[in-house]
Amino acid sequence: MSGAFHRLTLAAALSLGAGLSSWGEEALPPKVARLFTKAESHWAYQPLADAPLPELTAAAESSVRDGIDRFILARLAAAGLSLSPEADRATYIRRVTLDLTGLPPSPEEVAAFVADPSDRAHERLVDRLLASPHYGERWGRHWLDLARYADSSGFHNDLDRPHAWKYRDYVIRSFNEDKPYGRFVAEQLAGDEVEGASEETLIATGFCRNGPSNDDNMGKTPAALAQYRADQLDDVISTASTVFLGVTIGCARCHDHKTDAFTARDYYSLLAIFNGTQKYGLVPGTEDAKGKKVPTDRAVQIQALVETSPQVPPTQVMRRGLASELGEEVPPAVPAVLARTVAPAPAFPAPAADAKTSGRRLALARWIASPDNALAWRVLANRVWQHHFGTGLVATPGDFGFTGEEPTHPELLDHLARHLVENGGRLKSLHKRIVLSATYRQSSAHREAAAAVDPANALLWRMNLRRMEAEVIRDGILAASGKLNRQPGGPGIKPRLRPDLIPASQRNKWPAIAQENDSHWRRSVYIYAKRQLLMPMLELFDAPTTTDSCAARAESVVPTQALVLMNDEFVEEQAGYLARRAVAEAGDDPERAVRRLLALALSAEPAGDRVDEARRFVEARTAETGDRLAALTDLAHVVYNSSDFLYIR
Repeated sequence: MSGAFHRLTLAAALSLGAGLSSWGEEALPPKVARLFTKAESHWAYQPLADAPLPELTAAAESSVRDGIDRFILARLAAAGLSLSPEADRATYIRRVTLDLTGLPPSPEEVAAFVADPSDRAHERLVDRLLASPHYGERWGRHWLDLARYADSSGFHNDLDRPHAWKYRDYVIRSFNEDKPYGRFVAEQLAGDEVEGASEETLIATGFCRNGPSNDDNMGKTPAALAQYRADQLDDVISTASTVFLGVTIGCARCHDHKTDAFTARDYYSLLAIFNGTQKYGLVPGTEDAKGKKVPTDRAVQIQALVETSPQVPPTQVMRRGLASELGEEVPPAVPAVLARTVAPAPAFPAPAADAKTSGRRLALARWIASPDNALAWRVLANRVWQHHFGTGLVATPGDFGFTGEEPTHPELLDHLARHLVENGGRLKSLHKRIVLSATYRQSSAHREAAAAVDPANALLWRMNLRRMEAEVIRDGILAASGKLNRQPGGPGIKPRLRPDLIPASQRNKWPAIAQENDSHWRRSVYIYAKRQLLMPMLELFDAPTTTDSCAARAESVVPTQALVLMNDEFVEEQAGYLARRAVAEAGDDPERAVRRLLALALSAEPAGDRVDEARRFVEARTAETGDRLAALTDLAHVVYNSSDFLYIR
């Protein structure tokens, strides 16, 4: 245990006991005191800067489409660089449609956009995409990564969570509604305490229930139950602090944080905010302390975390994180260093006589989303930028602490964060600014001279070339074949798995599917997320495990990815459907069928040399097999494996 707990002065203890988030400097061990001093000047903890838009040369000025571009162009000019030329319209519409909806545009949509002479063509396109219900499915998926969403509990038994999907649908609805961020935060942390609390806001607290749990095998003694509860609350506060604040306070559970200015006392003061909560909607199979099965209330069709009383049990520091090793009592508080540097500490007064809850979680949520909390708004702005460019302005989106990366464009990050604050925390207006900017609209083509100066493209002298995410690959295959079922919401689907994989799922087994049908071909965000057995195709293309919050997915390029695209039964079948669709829509003309197949898969009329190459391939395969449809199926399979299909340019 850290000596910090033994060196607290009475004054510091009394100030914290009064609910204030301040430490007496004399109370801190020298190492911790140095970290607190460092925090005073740490970039992430400073108020949002109100920097004027940079002045540019006349040549650079001509490239500006949005204030965003001024910050980028100023840094480029200082390095002797410039933006790349604007991407052609066909490239742009595919890029922005995949970014905002996760689905490729149809060839007809591409042709109409390319032919639109209006100066507002780009803006009208973006407005249409942001109004699409598919926007929420795409951007909700990003949030589900952060929220470690899954439909099963994990661990050995991996129990089904029959109502978890309602949280997933809540997230998708929230993005489609462009819900203010402050409300979004409050509903997820304190849905039972917000104004107008309802079943919808209780469902939102599924954020606090999404983590792995072992409710049916947690031990039966009071000591085991206490430790299990401590572990479950650790998942809640560690995830919440990383997702909403970009800080790793979970590292302070057993001792003062080694590299950031967070103490173990801070950790347990944050835990005190959640210490009055209990699970609402039990997992089937749960046992009480006497080993008796707890009946599941079938009227409770949600998975939530709520308070049923305004009284919260005392919270004590747990030495080494052990519930059996209790130390001093601590009050509810936000981390002291953030109360000193980021935003004034919220009050946690005693609840009123008629209160139904403690109100602590709502106070925390309001503090997180207050206009003064520059850290939280920087974290959110960086996440939006990250998913448009592949990398955030801060390359460590879950760690804005001392060991995280510094922003490449700090003034731009603050400019984006200010935009969010001034627009009530609604994201769609920020999306629109970003995707209409010259920075976003530029080509992704390589430039040797620029790469020599900035090989990592940190200054954004071109658009980043990005491989589609796992779900987007699967959805794109279905969209091209014409088999995508766009039905929204509801319980998770269970597509076919290889039969030899199913026995690996010891509990809550996956059903054996001999032949997929329309019900299995919904968007990948609706696939049942089973912790013990992830969908192999999604896992191979870097879909995250759901054990912990994922702020940034890996982007690997490994041979098994090509192998699954060449050999997976799903891909083979969809290639056949794509071939049949091309023939049905193109008629008897072999070249027209080839053109249509390429256009459906790649979202645009292909270049002549590509058509010639594909036509020769089909002719050769037809001569070998005598089956033109089989030859077109082979072509479709090749196209699904191509970089033109898999990458966003």
